[in-house]
Amino acid sequence: MAGKAESTAARYTEEQTSAARWQALLTAAVDGIVSIDERGLIQTFNPAAERMFGYRAEEVIGRNVGILMPSPYREEHDSYIARYLATGEPHIIGIGRETVAQRRDGSIFPVELSVAEARVDGQRLFVGIIRDITQRKQAEAELRRSHEELQRLVTELREKNQEIRILTQQLWQSAKLASVGETAASIAHELNNPLATNLLRLETVLERLSENDPNRRPLEIVQQETRRMSKLVSELLQFCRRGRDRVVTVHVNRELEHIVELVRHLLHKRGIEVVWELDAALPPIQCDLQKLQQVFLNLLTNAADAMPHGGRLVLRTRPTVLPDDCEAVAIEVSDSGVGIPPEHLDQVFDPFFTTKGQSQGTGLGLPICRRIVEEHRGKITLRSMVDRGTTVTVVLPLRQADAEAECVRAQRTGD
Repeated sequence: MAGKAESTAARYTEEQTSAARWQALLTAAVDGIVSIDERGLIQTFNPAAERMFGYRAEEVIGRNVGILMPSPYREEHDSYIARYLATGEPHIIGIGRETVAQRRDGSIFPVELSVAEARVDGQRLFVGIIRDITQRKQAEAELRRSHEELQRLVTELREKNQEIRILTQQLWQSAKLASVGETAASIAHELNNPLATNLLRLETVLERLSENDPNRRPLEIVQQETRRMSKLVSELLQFCRRGRDRVVTVHVNRELEHIVELVRHLLHKRGIEVVWELDAALPPIQCDLQKLQQVFLNLLTNAADAMPHGGRLVLRTRPTVLPDDCEAVAIEVSDSGVGIPPEHLDQVFDPFFTTKGQSQGTGLGLPICRRIVEEHRGKITLRSMVDRGTTVTVVLPLRQADAEAECVRAQRTGD
């Protein structure tokens, strides 16, 4: 009898020791520990959980664990337990996962939840270890924002680098052209007079020769090449000359029709059909009329040269805006000609570059067009496909004063 009493006392002491240890663990744990029974009622609620949720243990023990969850988890939790008890298939038991919990004040916060099953005195319990990961989530969100900001800055830096490269190329090109221009202008002036004299002499000699004279054909070839040289010299002088613009009000549609009339014989001779798509309500612009006519003439001549065996020439005008939001007009010249190979598209505005055959072009037409358009604070672009034709688009601001003021503002902003 005494031995049985001693055994019972020893077991009681051991249980007390285990309970004390369990209570010490609950108290010392930095994570929230909550245990529930098979009905979902809270059995254990440690101090860390009290701090985390804002409840005292005596307020929640015996109540459904759903009070610690926001909807819809609160309404679904009991069905999870019932399904597990019926099937033995765990939903979250033994699996750590991230979810959300709800404090006493109704605020919702992110947690990391691990659930284990245990038996105490023959009773099945589910023990949840809960860690508040609010700070970690905030740190992750801040890291994401920092990463996105870094990506944005990297993108901006790349764009700025690209702008700097383009600007550097433009400055280099301008310096190169300025040097070439001075040299070319000097040479052109020197060549102009002797070429004119040669042409006059050739014309005089040819007038004295009969049509059947064997010397006539060689002299005509010399005359043709001399005229080509004279034209090249004239375009060189034109390319290098930067006179002051004589700005007047110009009706673009009217001037385009006028230039087409000037080259109508050439277009008719080559069997080129002109298609008009002009905006009748197109507003007038302020520009140098003579220079605008030169742009139109160069573009129409290039289009005709691209269609030696006929085709369609579409002339289109429409209102638009420049990148700085200045009101502008767009003039498109589209041909159905031979087109330009992709590898040459980046060179078409370079001086002396031409895709025409030898003795058919000087390679200064498009560079002159670009210079004139840029002097008017406008923009010129070209797109082309081999055997599908070429479209050149010229965009000019309505008012030169507005464009120049915008340019000054842009320069001040850049400074």
